[in-house]
Amino acid sequence: MDSASNTRCATVIVAAFLVVAFSLLGSVSRSAAVDLDHVRGGVWKVWNWTPVKKPGEKKWRVGTAFAIGPRYMATALHVLASHRRRGTPIADLILKYWHRGYVSPPLRIKRVAAMSAVHDLAIFEIGKDNTYLRLAEEPVPSGSRGLTGFGYPEAAGKGLRVLRQLGNGITVDHRVASQIYMAVNMEKLGGASGGPVLDSKGKVVGVQVQGAGNLSINVTIQRLWDLADGKLGVICPEVASFDRCYETAMEDMRGRAAKRDPVAAYRLWEHYFDGDLEGGYADKLHLLKEAAEQGHVLAQVNLAWLYAQGDVVGKDYRKADLWMARAAKQDHPPALYDLGKWYQDDGDSRAGLLLRRAAAAGYLQEDQYE
Repeated sequence: MDSASNTRCATVIVAAFLVVAFSLLGSVSRSAAVDLDHVRGGVWKVWNWTPVKKPGEKKWRVGTAFAIGPRYMATALHVLASHRRRGTPIADLILKYWHRGYVSPPLRIKRVAAMSAVHDLAIFEIGKDNTYLRLAEEPVPSGSRGLTGFGYPEAAGKGLRVLRQLGNGITVDHRVASQIYMAVNMEKLGGASGGPVLDSKGKVVGVQVQGAGNLSINVTIQRLWDLADGKLGVICPEVASFDRCYETAMEDMRGRAAKRDPVAAYRLWEHYFDGDLEGGYADKLHLLKEAAEQGHVLAQVNLAWLYAQGDVVGKDYRKADLWMARAAKQDHPPALYDLGKWYQDDGDSRAGLLLRRAAAAGYLQEDQYE
């Protein structure tokens, strides 16, 4: 009983500390716009300092993090989890940034403070004060212009690459996914995961978590606020290891999926699909269907492809078209493109309009790059 009480007390203390720490950002966010030099100082590359390498494999490194307070940073949870799965302790990771020939001294991760498996977000503490970015307090309007993503799509030694919006390829779904879909000017987004998305005023409005073609899929900053305030995911006690907190975050995701949260259901199915969880995704197809039926666009696209390929479910082109069409109605660029290509292969006259809409959103496949 005493141990349980102590654990609960520690959790409350950590949660309260995070709330206070992040409440300080509210006053900062009303200051002048952040210039690019300031932004670059607050965006860091996550390095595997002591990688567990396979024979012949190059040094392995992945992901980006950005400062959201003097001693706190945010990233995509899968950036940290991927290092963990390869056997590298989180304490062995370091962070660096490059700017105009300058290479920063390395930063160490002191501990992971909070994580959400549902929205693929993590907040961790570092051991020294750092330049930090301002977080937006208001949701980014659908169709917003002037968004810019920062990350490391190429090798870290080449420094920061800036990902810029193309066309009007931005949609925001606050009802279901709370995500920003942003078409960018690169076909390879590896290494940008965990990087910030800024609006034209220099405020962080999203966190990059996934990529599809040249589409950057970003969680809105409101989800990061919710995580910091203890309303989403789990707060990690000071004494908890990354592994223990990660297990708790996975349980939190299962609980939310059981309550028919479409985002949690889709993410849980995705973990089974990727092999992160034992059990096989074939037995968890109901999770994908539940999310798709509730309008989760990524679930709809994945379900369409399962029917098209006959993977797990029997091939059913009628159902594949149905689910891809539902996703396309939400103006999801990959769905517009995929449905257009399907129609094109069938000689359907509707193909041209769908492909033009995907192109207008800035969405490209790798074979469309010169």
